[in-house]
Amino acid sequence: MLQKSLGAARRLSIGLVALTCAAAAAPANAQNDTTVTIATPGAALHFYPFYVAEQAGLFEEEGITIDWVDVGSGSRQIAAVAGGSADFAVVGMQAAITAHQNGADLVAVASLFNGYPIQLVLSTAALEKTGITPDMPIDEKVDRLKDVSIAVTGIGSTTDVLLRSWLQARGKDPEAAITIQPLGSPPGIFAAFEQGAIDGFMLGAPFPQQAEAAGLGKTVIDPLKGGIPELDGVPYTALITRGDFVKEKPELTQKMVTALAKAIQKQETSPDEVGASLKSYFPETDDKIYAAFEPGFRGKSASTPIISKDGYQKLLDWVAITAPEPLTVEYDAFVDNTFADKADAEVLK
Repeated sequence: MLQKSLGAARRLSIGLVALTCAAAAAPANAQNDTTVTIATPGAALHFYPFYVAEQAGLFEEEGITIDWVDVGSGSRQIAAVAGGSADFAVVGMQAAITAHQNGADLVAVASLFNGYPIQLVLSTAALEKTGITPDMPIDEKVDRLKDVSIAVTGIGSTTDVLLRSWLQARGKDPEAAITIQPLGSPPGIFAAFEQGAIDGFMLGAPFPQQAEAAGLGKTVIDPLKGGIPELDGVPYTALITRGDFVKEKPELTQKMVTALAKAIQKQETSPDEVGASLKSYFPETDDKIYAAFEPGFRGKSASTPIISKDGYQKLLDWVAITAPEPLTVEYDAFVDNTFADKADAEVLK
């Protein structure tokens, strides 16, 4: 018995020594990584370069560990960052600028995506009723869009504002022309569409592709394919943080943006490899459906982290189509390109 006890003790001692040596051999930066909290509404490819940076280990190279917090919506993302429970948000610029105008200390430090990945899908019955076909010009589609019910996630959401902007930009009153139904979550909207409770919906991938694959209807308006003049050059998502965070932690902010610049570079050099790698963020999406929509997102992903003044103004002009009050936040008050300029010069030039 004593021999067995001594043997066990000896093995335990050896094991502890091995663990100690392994810990001592671990890279110093792995022990000193800074955890950065990111507020997200859930998986979405319009954060494309951010996913590339995480998947390729580019944040880790900068000594950063990403902690995702799914808060469920853009407004909650904004609230999380403004309130300090998240360090950054990957979110639509429109919502962040509106919050800034209302007093929130928010700034944009890097561009992520320059297109609106939300499509209008109509059921087969609605297509026959309206006479709309996918290849029609946008003006004719909007002219024919009447007496149908279209689901959006919520009133004031991007799905809602985008739909209304198409009608109002062409002189139509959305409330008179169609019925806009706020139905909440995308899965709930899709279920209502499957059951024939609505004539169409405003959602992003993979729902339009799933609808077409099931023979339920067709995508009739897709901003990612162009042909909508008021959306030309309008940026969508950006990396948003607090102004005081940037002042207190400029080095960390720079590392975040530098990782994104490296991701943009990787997108350019290995596009197909990058596209395939992001499938892991959508484990429940059919491979063929993912392959159908991913290239369209890749094509609208930011080619530089710098947010242009021209793009910012185009965003304000688009928002003005539907906004009861115009956004008056100046470019220099909301956009801080300090970190993007440096990352672009060092990584992409």
